[in-house]
Amino acid sequence: MTGPTPPPASTPANAPVDAPGGGSSKGYLASTVKHGLVYFLGNVLGRIAGFIMLPVYTRLLTAADYGILEILALSTDVLGMLAGLGIQQAVIRFYYQYTSDEDRGAVVSTAAIIMWTMYGVIAIVGLTFSTRIAEVLLGPGDLAHFVQLAVVAFAVGAIGDVPGVYFQAKQDSRTSVTASFARLVLALSLNILFVVVLRMGVAGIFLSTIISSVVVGGFMAVWVMRRTGIRFVPRIARELVGFGSPLIFSQIGSFALHFSDRYFLRHFQTLAVVGLYSLSYKFAMLLAMFVTGPFHTIWNPKALEIDVREGPRAPEILRSILKQYNLVLVTTALGIALFATDVIHIVLGQDFHAADRAVPLLTLGIVFFCYRPISQTGAMIAKRPGYIGSITSFAAVLALVMNLLFIPRWGAMGAAASTAISFGIEFLMMLAMSERVYRIGITVRELFAPLLVAAAVWAATVLVVPADASPVTGLAVRIAAVGVYALVLSATGILTPAAWRMLLRSARDPRAMLKALRSA
Repeated sequence: MTGPTPPPASTPANAPVDAPGGGSSKGYLASTVKHGLVYFLGNVLGRIAGFIMLPVYTRLLTAADYGILEILALSTDVLGMLAGLGIQQAVIRFYYQYTSDEDRGAVVSTAAIIMWTMYGVIAIVGLTFSTRIAEVLLGPGDLAHFVQLAVVAFAVGAIGDVPGVYFQAKQDSRTSVTASFARLVLALSLNILFVVVLRMGVAGIFLSTIISSVVVGGFMAVWVMRRTGIRFVPRIARELVGFGSPLIFSQIGSFALHFSDRYFLRHFQTLAVVGLYSLSYKFAMLLAMFVTGPFHTIWNPKALEIDVREGPRAPEILRSILKQYNLVLVTTALGIALFATDVIHIVLGQDFHAADRAVPLLTLGIVFFCYRPISQTGAMIAKRPGYIGSITSFAAVLALVMNLLFIPRWGAMGAAASTAISFGIEFLMMLAMSERVYRIGITVRELFAPLLVAAAVWAATVLVVPADASPVTGLAVRIAAVGVYALVLSATGILTPAAWRMLLRSARDPRAMLKALRSA
């Protein structure tokens, strides 16, 4: 079987690309916002569904149950990184390298065959040694059946992974979100049946994941493979694995940065502490879910499109969009840090109220994590994934050392401190390295300006509101703090008059804004 035709050595700046685009900074920004909003709405629906069920789960499951779910979910995530070989990121990169539908279809189908094979092999090994794995991860007790369910959920979850990346590469945000929403609705319905009605606990959550992955992921896989064809092209396989393999180190390092603290907490504390800390982390990760997740999903293909179409003008356009992203990111982070306690105390059961303590510090760490679309863009465009892997690996080792030092002494707060410091160092190193291979020109100073304002407003709010203040008083002060933050941004010029006018126009006439985005 012959391989695909390589792309020309250089592509004219005005060459057509199979993706929507602008041609100007405003056009690309509008297109990015349009697709980002679709992904955002999908995430919002998912988070709303999750929050609706959270009071139910926290009354039907124990903190130890949450600890079991967290440890097993994280462990299968590690397996996914090893099995995936960085293929998902590589699909997007090489989808834009080739130009014909046939070659792009070969990229997708080759990636699917590699991933499904790897996931199947690892699942067989996991099922074979499930009893021993349960003893190591969860401690003594008859818990092997949970490991078996988690491994099966891991394997069938891969069915829809490559189809999902295919929609992302095509910048088909509507289809991607529709499929994700269908899977969410089915999983949520089954959770209600298995956990609430049948009282199956942790096992019910795994079963709902398995069934929804098979039904929705299977449909997606069939739908995509009928359009791309099923082809395995050795040349493309080598390219995908060659580009993606270095990213395994980035993924494993990222995992260690995010989640290694759970294993230290499990060792030095209890599964209940792991469960509480995991809930704290979920609130901080709302920042990634609502802002970075939607943005990053469209940003990689959009950044590559801008680089191909705009040539020398690309860095200026990229920098403009990333500055707007930073402002939205920091503002959302401030909202989470200010209002997490109110939400946790209203939504969760009494036994879970202590989860609010680590949220502000964790949110700072997640801000640094959410800077990855900024710090890694240059390296991805320049095809230097090795830089990403090496820097993330260094930060991961640093996180492991700090977890070992901080968690025995300070528990969950030590874990949160380790997260914030590690992600901060990773960001600074990655930005410096990425700018060397592809200069966008965005500086730490302009990124940190709104972050420092937000941190000052949060700290002042904590000092103003006494510990014995009523919930109403505290809420009123925090709402006022948001207004102060906006005024400071305006007074310092961080939020420009032009940006204010755009926000006001959008508020007065949201239909016009949506119409403009749809036409972008």
